[in-house]
Amino acid sequence: MYETILVAFSFSDPGRAALAAGAELARREGARLHVFHALDYRLMHDDPAHPACVAACLETEDRFRNEEGEGLKDVQAFFECRPDDPAMAVCKLARDLPASLIVIGVHRSKLARISYTGITIIENAPCPVLVVPLPHARRTAA
Repeated sequence: MYETILVAFSFSDPGRAALAAGAELARREGARLHVFHALDYRLMHDDPAHPACVAACLETEDRFRNEEGEGLKDVQAFFECRPDDPAMAVCKLARDLPASLIVIGVHRSKLARISYTGITIIENAPCPVLVVPLPHARRTAA
């Protein structure tokens, strides 16, 4: 059913919950997993090869590989990061891939469960969006 699953990732509990759910779906469906992390948009330059941008991307790729790589060994996974507006970049990437599904995490508890970024993705996504809640133990501790 899903060929390409796009995870909107952040180095946070909600981001990791979204990654775990996306990886599990990719395993089950035999899908490609594309993980996108938006770096601080203030690093954006006209030249993507600008040293500050390149250094930030390399550092983030290393961090992702070191912290999350073990859980993705049996999945065809790709990681991409760049300075950008997170919501708009995820939606554009979903169109370009094209993605069959976008996976996002819930960053808040109580009434305001989905962040502005999440709402923007849901409103502009070219495909279905799976919203992954935090595991119960982490929700009650927050």
